[in-house]
Amino acid sequence: MAQDLGKSTKKLILTTIDEVFNKMNSINWIDRHRIMQEEAFKNTETLLYGYNALKEHLANEDEYLEMAFKGKSKSITSYTKNSFTTQTDDEIMAARLDSYNRSKSDVKRIETALKSIRNEKGYKIIEIRYFTKSPSGEIYKWEEIAEMLAGTNGFSRDLHEKTVRTIKNKLIKQMAVLIFGSDAL
Repeated sequence: MAQDLGKSTKKLILTTIDEVFNKMNSINWIDRHRIMQEEAFKNTETLLYGYNALKEHLANEDEYLEMAFKGKSKSITSYTKNSFTTQTDDEIMAARLDSYNRSKSDVKRIETALKSIRNEKGYKIIEIRYFTKSPSGEIYKWEEIAEMLAGTNGFSRDLHEKTVRTIKNKLIKQMAVLIFGSDAL
């Protein structure tokens, strides 16, 4: 009986793998490429929205690492469906240090990408949209950004919000390539 169960399980796994490959092959190369490009664009925007908070979070490495133990017992238990494991302090600290280093790397990549567009006409759009809050603490709307920049920084006096978004999209695409590489092309 156990052998029959093993054969049926193996058959199910092979069938599932075949279905996954068929599904992957049903998406043509152009569509896969477009999906990767869209994800890189969205992820670049997400990184920009979180950039200031990430920089602030990284400002003090000691505090960042100490957060691994704040509000938690010294031994953290991880549960899975049928078991549990206890992480040692060294494992917790190693995971936190890995997180810190990934965050630091993200900040460097964002800063490199920002530096690459700093002299572009639309850089101020990026600054206002992603790094500046309105007096009410909200993200500036496209219409507000257009009003703020109209007649300044080389923009026409009748700058339209659609133009602002178009310029922003162009710059985000440029940055996405520097942050995510060829997946963003």
